[in-house]
Amino acid sequence: MSDVPVQHGKVRESPEFRRDHYRVYDENGFLSSFAVAPPASATLSGVVMGLCERFHGMLGTGYESKDMVVLLGPRIVAVVRLGADGHPEVTTFGP
Repeated sequence: MSDVPVQHGKVRESPEFRRDHYRVYDENGFLSSFAVAPPASATLSGVVMGLCERFHGMLGTGYESKDMVVLLGPRIVAVVRLGADGHPEVTTFGP
């Protein structure tokens, strides 16, 4: 999960952290982060799969069906949002 200090709804992100972690946000701010280096070795597909698995969870068990954005470095690499059928819909960007 996240190893970044959260203060007043904001997250202090060093350039190294931004480069080395997938960061997940919803409309309320920072949700989670996933390290790309071992031992976690997060991949975009793994991050998105985890977000989709917990998409409908409530009360601390998931993401309450909220739209989310995934960033790596300064770039948006994926968006997970509630689809018309009620299931999470994923859009990925770039290589």
